[in-house]
Amino acid sequence: MRHTFTIVIASALVGAICGALVATILSTGNETSPKELGEVVATVVDAALDQAVDGAVDRAMQESTSELAARTEDSAIARQTQIAELYEQISQSVVIIDAEGPERTNDEGVVVIPAALATGFVLDADGHIITAAHVLEGMSRFQVILPTGESLAAERLGDDIPFSDVAVLRIETEELRDGLVVPRFRTSPDVRAGETVVAFGNTILGKEIAISVGIVSDPDTTFFRERYEQDNLIQTDAALNHGNSGGVLVDLDGKIVGMTAVIARETRDGEFVDGVGFAIQIDAVLEVARGIAENGFYPRPTFGVVNERLLTPTAAAQLDLEVTEGSFLIEIQRLGAFARAGIRPGDVLRELNGIRINAETPYLNALATLQPNVPVIVHIHRGGEDYRLSVTPDLRAP
Repeated sequence: MRHTFTIVIASALVGAICGALVATILSTGNETSPKELGEVVATVVDAALDQAVDGAVDRAMQESTSELAARTEDSAIARQTQIAELYEQISQSVVIIDAEGPERTNDEGVVVIPAALATGFVLDADGHIITAAHVLEGMSRFQVILPTGESLAAERLGDDIPFSDVAVLRIETEELRDGLVVPRFRTSPDVRAGETVVAFGNTILGKEIAISVGIVSDPDTTFFRERYEQDNLIQTDAALNHGNSGGVLVDLDGKIVGMTAVIARETRDGEFVDGVGFAIQIDAVLEVARGIAENGFYPRPTFGVVNERLLTPTAAAQLDLEVTEGSFLIEIQRLGAFARAGIRPGDVLRELNGIRINAETPYLNALATLQPNVPVIVHIHRGGEDYRLSVTPDLRAP
């Protein structure tokens, strides 16, 4: 471009000078001295140079603008083609899950059947399907609708609630016309903020897969969900809907980087937010899912706590407690580890193995750091007194 621009200026300059000189000589004739003619030539050259440069710059700008527009159009077409090819590739590994619960009679005396639609994706060629556990809660019958349109009954192997939102179903691959297409996975630490990603999931309008495009806002963040600070999350502005739960977040190379799970509607302080969704990092998903696929469960510890409440100064005042941090135990299993150790409802759990229970580390987050059948020191507050005792968490039943 630089050489072309120089040639254009030179050509325009020569033409302008020649034309100006001819015009000057014709108008002055033989009366002009050599000195005067030199001054006229210098003036003409300066004017011609300015005119040539201005004209060349205008033409170069027009050419650059046209070239930029053409490149932008080509880039947009290439991106559309890339996204379309990505859809054809990834949709072969994404399934729709149609779930139903047991019949029940509602308050108006009408018999209803709870139902839910979710998304899932293939874990392996043996028929294991990963999906979001929260969508399947209360459901008892499951159908997996494959990209081929085949609908197969599925068995629910297990889930990781309340620690994570991962669940695994299994279908009989012998019944398939074709084998399952196992997708490619990308290790989570490689994901970077600013990357373009595509979310795949069931639409809220019907049983079909839709996609949305966005960027990674934060590749490793947390989000508070009920009693648990969910970690290992990828934040994205790719549009997510309720049917997307259990779907996938994919990079432009066609590798799955996360399982879509959470749509943020408000902050922990109650402030409204829009356009924020989260996917669980695929490394964390695969670790849990493979454990469930192999053993029917992922090994987690339990003390038999059924219900508890994270304390705040306001909650402590309502409960007339001296301590303002910890977890107020509301209900525990009669034969659970805490009950066997003499801990009872109304006690405040202050620490687990030295980890303080507070807003930064709720009970379930502290519990997730422990190992089943390994004794830990538990700090309990009761009736104005503090107690420390050794308690061994049980292995959570499948």
